[in-house]
Amino acid sequence: MRKTFYLMVFLIVGILGNLSAQMTLFKGTFDEAIKKAREEKKDLFVDFCAEWCGPCKAMASEVFTQPEIGEYFNSRFVCVQVDVDAKENKDIVKKYNVEALPTMVFISREGKEMRRVRGGVPADALIKEAKIAAGDELSFEQLYDKYKKKKNDFDIQQQLLLEAPMFIPTQVGYDQQKWGARIESLFPEYLKNKKIENMANGADFLILTLYHRGTSKEDPIFDCIANNFDKFAEGVQKDAPGDGKETPTGRDRVAHYLISMNNSYIIQLCKRGDINYKKRLARVNGDLKNAYAGISFGSLSVLDAITLLADATYGLYRHDENTFFEKMNVYFAGKGEATELADYTQPLQDLATVYEGKMSENAYGKCIDWIAKALTYEMVVPTRVRLLMMMGDCLKNTGETAKAKQSYNQAFIASAGIENKAEMKQLQQMIQQSLQGL
Repeated sequence: MRKTFYLMVFLIVGILGNLSAQMTLFKGTFDEAIKKAREEKKDLFVDFCAEWCGPCKAMASEVFTQPEIGEYFNSRFVCVQVDVDAKENKDIVKKYNVEALPTMVFISREGKEMRRVRGGVPADALIKEAKIAAGDELSFEQLYDKYKKKKNDFDIQQQLLLEAPMFIPTQVGYDQQKWGARIESLFPEYLKNKKIENMANGADFLILTLYHRGTSKEDPIFDCIANNFDKFAEGVQKDAPGDGKETPTGRDRVAHYLISMNNSYIIQLCKRGDINYKKRLARVNGDLKNAYAGISFGSLSVLDAITLLADATYGLYRHDENTFFEKMNVYFAGKGEATELADYTQPLQDLATVYEGKMSENAYGKCIDWIAKALTYEMVVPTRVRLLMMMGDCLKNTGETAKAKQSYNQAFIASAGIENKAEMKQLQQMIQQSLQGL
């Protein structure tokens, strides 16, 4: 009997614990919420919402229900939802200048606005805004003022650089330009004073990925990371969050950073017709060998695969169709079963860009095989529609009018599954124009 009683208590406590581990929304009017806030010596968190607002519902079901939200907000705020369409809330909506949804406003118990959040945001961003409103953290503006007084404080500089990508998009017009210019000048200053060799840690590596996204022939930052790959990988791994979630290893993150920049630079050189791309390729088996070590291209070596792609791109941008198709087909054959959808869609997109839809009949014919193979993969509906449209174009330009019409019709049918109605309408109009042109 006693065991049963304890079990019941345990279950009840567990249920109550789960219910409390989310934001508690006050069931009453705005004025009643203000009164409650004064009585409990708290401030208000007001979620201005509407029944028709999808993002508002997403915030309520996906963010407000998270335990960390409940833990912070319930202890510091009286939280209330205000329906902007309700007549009784008309004056409140006007007073707090709510013009778009979602809008969430932190309001003092005296009724004064302290901070505002526009649009849907993840839980960590909302908690940060709440901490700023509650005075537990400095706002970005306050942090920058602190930096101006302590310009040699690396911690403040680091925090500004990490928070800027979230803060600057919230600004508009001149303010956005102003803050963008300030942070743009802060990064090289931080880099110069702290020095790249001292940035082998999680926070600083994130800063590098945010503000140093491209490389060139002379790039001390890229070279230092490449030559100290293990040091950076270990430093980034050491600072990885230990929350049990699946996250890329430090080695994976550093490798991806170096590979993406190196590959992008090689492609840039190829597009410009700069034969020096071959010298850059040599680094794949040189100082970048550790970075590329985890990549597989079927039966192809990493260097052979990237060389084929580079040579194909170089040929394409010189309008050398034969070289382009030859190199790409060798690449597809070598990669074999490891070939992915993007392996086909990227060169097809490049072809469309370079030739602006005016390829030779031979090129259109060769694309048909690639598109057919691409369509065997799973993909989002808009991609499938565009591939079917491209197939129709290729068949049309090789004289296969009946098959082209069939492909366009398949594209039109598939387009009905596109969730974005504006995109669906635009693609359907393009398909109809193609059908009329047969």
